[in-house]
Amino acid sequence: MTDQEETPCQNNTSLVLADKIAEDKSKLSTEPAICSQEELDTMYKNVQKEFDIFISQYKFPDDISKSGKKKLVKKLQFDFFKPIKRKIEREKLKRKKANNPQSCPKRRKGNKLCDSKNKVRIAVDCSFDDLMSEKDIIKLSKQIQRCYAINRHMDDPLQLHLTNLQGKTLDRLDNFLDGYKNWDMHLKTESLIELFQPSEVVYLCAESENLLSTFDESKIYAIGGFVDHNAHKGLAYERAKNAGFQHARLPIDKFFTLATRKVLTVCHVFEIISNFCITDSWTSAIEKTIPERKGLEAKTDNDQLEQNSKENNN
Repeated sequence: MTDQEETPCQNNTSLVLADKIAEDKSKLSTEPAICSQEELDTMYKNVQKEFDIFISQYKFPDDISKSGKKKLVKKLQFDFFKPIKRKIEREKLKRKKANNPQSCPKRRKGNKLCDSKNKVRIAVDCSFDDLMSEKDIIKLSKQIQRCYAINRHMDDPLQLHLTNLQGKTLDRLDNFLDGYKNWDMHLKTESLIELFQPSEVVYLCAESENLLSTFDESKIYAIGGFVDHNAHKGLAYERAKNAGFQHARLPIDKFFTLATRKVLTVCHVFEIISNFCITDSWTSAIEKTIPERKGLEAKTDNDQLEQNSKENNN
């Protein structure tokens, strides 16, 4: 036997060693390194130092007020700290998964809009941009985000549109909601009247005398993207009539009594619609969605009312 020849024993050892190296590499690729809390704290402090230097050299407008300067600093700070805050959240999730994998199941996703069997079209109309404060724009953007999340997790999502997306609402999404342009929904800068025939549009308004009973796939049902705390009561209804749109209200008062006003948030209206498309029951859809603080009370003959409503639709 020459010096270069390997014995069977040496050959087996090499194979075992190769398998061990491959296994270690596999672990490294599938198990991402988790930063310690000390490392994260150090990263955050470094970002704070960088921000302090940045803000000390920042040139504010000469005519800016104290409150305006405070708001601007807050916005700059938000943008500056966004990456590190996201990293901290990701690291917390990694730690949680490592400690208890079962506590972090994979997020369930529904079908894409193009593959959905549900062809009901819903539009959130963002044409009230100029009537809302900055705080209300923030609330609206969160409600839009909630609508998208609800739709995304449906087995058969609704055909969701965002219309008249411009101005302050668009700025808010551009600056604070990365990735919204990749959402599986129809994002449009044009208004409803530019996109659809007036005869196609059914505007959902609490003030309408028409009761919505079911959905017609040839129509598009518009929800006013408006957070106004009742300061412009009936505005969406008046705009819908002036534009020649049809209008209707959700049949909440047909099945329930409310202790508070009937006006709901954008995401509550969308959630009721999505639940109705799943259950084919207005009572079930409304009960699942309306928060307890609204003082929802069912009418005694709800079952009969629901049955009569289905018979009329047929």
